[in-house]
Amino acid sequence: MPRESYIYDKVTGQLVERDVYYASRPRPARSALPCPMVIPDNVEVKSMVDGRMYTSKRALRRSYREQGYTEVGDAWDKKLPEQPKPKIDAKERRLDIAKAFSRAGVSL
Repeated sequence: MPRESYIYDKVTGQLVERDVYYASRPRPARSALPCPMVIPDNVEVKSMVDGRMYTSKRALRRSYREQGYTEVGDAWDKKLPEQPKPKIDAKERRLDIAKAFSRAGVSL
C-alpha cells in the first residue's frame, strides 16, 4: 500500500492530501510577459577585429568568419601561424642573469 502525504492547509486548518492540496491551488504565472522570452539580434557593438561598429550580432559574426576568426563564448580565437622560437645563446643568458643578480645586490 502506497504511503500517503498530507499538507496542512492554513486556510481551512486541516490536513489535506498532497495531490488535492496542490490541485486546488492556482498555479503562479511563470512570467508577466504574454509571450516567451526572445533574445533580439540587434545590438550596438564595436568589433575587436576590424574596429567597425555593428548593429547586428549576425553581421558581426559573419565578419569574424570572413576574416578567419572563430567566436568562442564571449571571446574569439584565431589560429595564428607558428612563430619560430628565438635561439638563445647559453653564454649570453648566463651573463644576463649574472648582471641581474649584481644589480639586485645578490652574490652567486
